[in-house]
Amino acid sequence: MSDMNWKTEHKHNYCWDQVAKGFWKRYPNPNSQHVFSEDIIASNLEGSVLQTKRVIMKTNKLPSWGRHFFSARRVPVIEEAFIDASKKEIITYTRNIGLRTFMGTTEKATYLCDKDGNTRVIKEVWIESDIYGFRRAIKKFGVERFKSNSVKATEGFDFVLRELFTGDKLH
Repeated sequence: MSDMNWKTEHKHNYCWDQVAKGFWKRYPNPNSQHVFSEDIIASNLEGSVLQTKRVIMKTNKLPSWGRHFFSARRVPVIEEAFIDASKKEIITYTRNIGLRTFMGTTEKATYLCDKDGNTRVIKEVWIESDIYGFRRAIKKFGVERFKSNSVKATEGFDFVLRELFTGDKLH
């Protein structure tokens, strides 16, 4: 993997068990209109670790200068999750498998039980591009988009957690 481009931390004011339950219901939420579908394509239990692989179809809103290179508007993303109930840890790796020549994005998210009983999420992203002459601009665009989307994803997941654990159920 190339040099890390960006890292951040978020907090969910819910215990790890609640976050682990809500993890499977992240979509839909008000911040996820870009997600069309999600399908589990593999699952395996190895010891105390549940391993899953999902395909998530998302829209691909390109900047105006990027539309000259690619016309695809939907991009398949692979999410690999490792849920360890004994350690109270979830680690996910999310990679786009479409448009990787233009911009390959790899995200790692680690969900951990915090000292205060809440759940801390550490998010890291790596951006790569094979477009000679535009690589720097594409990587900068990817990191900036990830920064913005990371906050939106946390807010969307918090919405789902509120709906699940305050007595109101998702419709």
